[in-house]
Amino acid sequence: MNSWSQPSLPSEPSAHPHQPNSPKDRLMLAVIQVQDVQKAIRALKKAGLSVTRLASSGGFLGQSNVTLLIGFTADQEKSAIEAIHKSCHQRVEYVSTPLEGAPMPIPLSTPITVGGATVFTLTIEHFEEV
Repeated sequence: MNSWSQPSLPSEPSAHPHQPNSPKDRLMLAVIQVQDVQKAIRALKKAGLSVTRLASSGGFLGQSNVTLLIGFTADQEKSAIEAIHKSCHQRVEYVSTPLEGAPMPIPLSTPITVGGATVFTLTIEHFEEV
């Protein structure tokens, strides 16, 4: 069993320089559109980050998306954010909305902005492989 615990993290990443095989102390969850998945995974791997892909679906418009789990050290956070920023883009899609006040239900195309990425970064306080 491999286990480590880190009750408090230093405020400066340079206080504890990370070795190449040191345990990951951050976890990023990036929710992105299906159209951007392959490009995002390639960019993250090129930055030297490992990625786990989870299928998910969004509450807004119920569209399919993907949640990427990315483990990294504090000094890799900037690289992870840059890789996601460069590979995930917002786009305009049109949805049908009813035209209010019309005698018959007439659908009206309404433009909405979707895409990009929603990113959460969490500090790992405890990690254990069983």
